[in-house]
Amino acid sequence: MIPTLVTAVLTAGLTVIGVLHFIWAFSPWPLKDEVAFTKAVLGNASGTMPPAPLSALVGVVLLGGGAVSLMTNGSVPEVGPDWLCIAGSYGLALVLLGRGLGGYLMGANATGEFQRLNAVLYSPLCIALGLMSGAIAVYATVR
Repeated sequence: MIPTLVTAVLTAGLTVIGVLHFIWAFSPWPLKDEVAFTKAVLGNASGTMPPAPLSALVGVVLLGGGAVSLMTNGSVPEVGPDWLCIAGSYGLALVLLGRGLGGYLMGANATGEFQRLNAVLYSPLCIALGLMSGAIAVYATVR
């Protein structure tokens, strides 16, 4: 029951963040304009949005991470061998934990909006999602 709940929360979080990245390929929503977006999300005031293909690629990777988590937990049929899904979950955990912990080390020159959001939302969320992915991978390894 617990692994299924953790997987559901992780997949929901990755899906929401992935969809946001798809939206950001075309729009700064939910922020009012490109300058507000770059200040809050990228940490600079350039007003230059990331390239659309890059934002979409991040969205695909995040949605893929959710799918791998579901496969690792056994919630959906696996594509490929067990070890590949488990390795994918460990990899996802490492990337998310790296972003979360590294977020506290970066951004000295970033805008105040980004520093505040990174400290209270971006980094803690990445750490929480990374821990969930790691827990799913460990659970799948020992079952």
